[in-house]
Amino acid sequence: MSIKRRVRVLPYKQGSRGAKALAEALGGRVLKLQGSGFVARSDDLVINWGNSSEASRSTINNDGVKLEQATNKLLFFNKLRDTGLTPKYWTNANDIPDDAFPVVCRQTLQGHSGAGIVVANVRDDLVAAPLYTQYVKKKHEYRIHVGRRWVDFGVGTAVAIGVEGEMVYKVIGVQQKKRRLEHPDPNWQVRNYANGFVYAREGVNPPDSVLKAAKDTLAALDIDFGAVDVIWNEHENRPYVLEINTAPGLEGSTVTDYKEFFESAT
Repeated sequence: MSIKRRVRVLPYKQGSRGAKALAEALGGRVLKLQGSGFVARSDDLVINWGNSSEASRSTINNDGVKLEQATNKLLFFNKLRDTGLTPKYWTNANDIPDDAFPVVCRQTLQGHSGAGIVVANVRDDLVAAPLYTQYVKKKHEYRIHVGRRWVDFGVGTAVAIGVEGEMVYKVIGVQQKKRRLEHPDPNWQVRNYANGFVYAREGVNPPDSVLKAAKDTLAALDIDFGAVDVIWNEHENRPYVLEINTAPGLEGSTVTDYKEFFESAT
């Protein structure tokens, strides 16, 4: 008699709606962060949903150091420093050249949805922050969900492989920030819900270089999956990567995308 493989999702915080949606779609459960009696078997699938502090409890995205590099924006920019994927950045306001403005002051290194962002159009607008990034004009802003295939080699181990040992990177889903028409005064610099934008899926066709940038970001970070925020600069005809989310919001078709990815990749 065969035993059905158990699926568990390790959340970054208890009550994560994304972790719950994914667990339900896969027929699994969300792990408790405190007082869990779960003991993993060698064939269990434990998906880490953005938890860098307890990553060792998972089989997917189970390296806490690498996840910290993904979730902390300063570590993220440092990791991608030599890849040419991101905008220019500084950690000291005095190092910002006069011709670099506008500059994005990132006061929060682990926020999301535009938390802690102040756009300084001139030097006098700068505020204290641990990270400053050059503002890049964008025609479009995308969220590219990407993952890599892997096979299990025992408890707590997952190795991404493909043909002849090459890692295979796959686009899980594609979204684009689009204006909410009912919002009277959208902020085109910082495109989040509060500023009049939502993620849309219909009619979204990013350039191939946007998809490649997302895959290259995942490869540089050496993690198993994530949602990469990429902007498209039409003047330069190139993408820029802004950040990656290892516990993206899930609803509707995006839940199905992740369900199909995890079912096909394991």
